[in-house]
Amino acid sequence: MTLKALKVRISTPTEPILPGRGFYQLEEDSLYVQIGPFSKKRRFFSYLESENVRFDIDRQGRLIFIEVVVAKRHWKVEPGLFPPTIVEAADIRWLNFRARVGDPILVSAGNGTLLLLRFRNSTMLRNYYLAESVVAQVDENNKLAAVWITDIGDDRAGQKIAAFRKKMRGKPEPFS
Repeated sequence: MTLKALKVRISTPTEPILPGRGFYQLEEDSLYVQIGPFSKKRRFFSYLESENVRFDIDRQGRLIFIEVVVAKRHWKVEPGLFPPTIVEAADIRWLNFRARVGDPILVSAGNGTLLLLRFRNSTMLRNYYLAESVVAQVDENNKLAAVWITDIGDDRAGQKIAAFRKKMRGKPEPFS
């Protein structure tokens, strides 16, 4: 059964905004988005997935990874597309687990460094950081409307994502 909407719980932030960004794997024509470091507390537990997008979630309901398996050349282009400028810090927890969701509309500004995953059209959106370069847009009922990935870089053979993960491993985990 496909979920009609993804529900989240929004709380006061309990840690700094996590590092995170997108790495477009040139050989696979896939986008990998790392959100924070993997650790004993931040390991894969569950997922939310559609035909083209997968969200990996840890045991506490935090998003830790996004995978988009649609090539850049198939992303819809909207020139002049800009991410939200007013974004708040929050502790976002995903309330759905091990479920299918409808495919989001994938929209890019055309340069390949920005991607909008639009799950639903809504008004009265609030914007929250999931990571430094990843923003969730949530409607007034705490249902996910969209996810913005704002710092996507091309990666060959996983070298850049590996370097990013290595850099994060050297930093202490906040509030552990």
